[in-house]
Amino acid sequence: MHVQALELSRFRNYWSLSIELDPHLNIFVGDNAQGKTNLLESVYFLATGRSHRTNRDADLINWLGEEAKVTAQVTTRMGSFTMRADLSRDRRKRFMIGGEELRRQSDLLGFLNVVLFSPDDLQLVKGSPNMRRRFIDLLLAQTSKVYRYDLVNYNKVLQQRNSFLKSIAEGKAKKDDLLLWDEQLIRYGTQIMVRRAKAIERIGELAGIGHREISGGAENLTVHYLPFYAAEEASSQARGALSADEVAEGFAQGLAANRHQEMRRGVTLVRPRRDDILFRVDGKDARQFASQGQQRTVVLATKLAELEFMYEEVGEYPVLLLDDVLSELDFSRRSSFLEVISGKVQTLLTTTDRGNFQQDKLCHFREYGIVDGQLLREG
Repeated sequence: MHVQALELSRFRNYWSLSIELDPHLNIFVGDNAQGKTNLLESVYFLATGRSHRTNRDADLINWLGEEAKVTAQVTTRMGSFTMRADLSRDRRKRFMIGGEELRRQSDLLGFLNVVLFSPDDLQLVKGSPNMRRRFIDLLLAQTSKVYRYDLVNYNKVLQQRNSFLKSIAEGKAKKDDLLLWDEQLIRYGTQIMVRRAKAIERIGELAGIGHREISGGAENLTVHYLPFYAAEEASSQARGALSADEVAEGFAQGLAANRHQEMRRGVTLVRPRRDDILFRVDGKDARQFASQGQQRTVVLATKLAELEFMYEEVGEYPVLLLDDVLSELDFSRRSSFLEVISGKVQTLLTTTDRGNFQQDKLCHFREYGIVDGQLLREG
């Protein structure tokens, strides 16, 4: 899977840009605030339907324009096709595959799979559980139609259950009828959690391998899934994949224990949205005890695991987006990482210093200079 060509119109600081990309490594060199990250953001947006930097789509439109467009020619093992995203200040965003408009944004996922590593991704280890849940949800949504279906239906049921809880709190609905919504919530929530647990188990295996390769075998990384109903227990010991019966039982017990509080507050308190993921380096919680350099290596190893997981699930590697992150690694770990990805995945990489790379050891790459949203040179 790779992007053959990319066109931007009034996207961020690009008024107009057309570029052909190497199927292996593409290096974008430039000072800060010149548009390197914007270029990667455009590919991420086209693949996922959202930006990794802002929740406001209007921020993606050049401040001198009213509309923006991102177009890419994508090649996968299933063939070649065109993807397009249209943004407007006064209309909803639109996505098209081969000229046909998609009905739902969620239908976009899976056409162009991406893995992004940006400076903000250090929060994957030390940030809030919400970021870790977004990580696993996006990974599974890109690789599994079934997971996307369950996630969409779960969110619908959750919204409807919350509305029903508010009706109970206002005396407009019967308490006993809440059991009908509980059954649906447990059904879809259980399927989501079982799939998450299975994926995290595999991600942990793959990340452990990648971590040893990057660190030269000096450290051991393990990754654990923490279900919302057993967070304390799970944080104290390694857990394997969860059974559907175990999850459904824990879910039901949590709903029963919090029923009166939920009816009083009018909101669902027990849900997969409270799950978490734990990273350990040599048996210690990486969030509390790992140095920043170690945390960065953990994230990098996890990104490698994402690549391999996607390959196992869909039969081809995603596009890798690296936003000025390798400069934070020492020479040995940077070289090890580039060696791991070399030749098997299309990579778009930004940097402020080409001295970060031994270009004589890189094969199949193109280099571009970017200044103020302009592509100046190609190497």
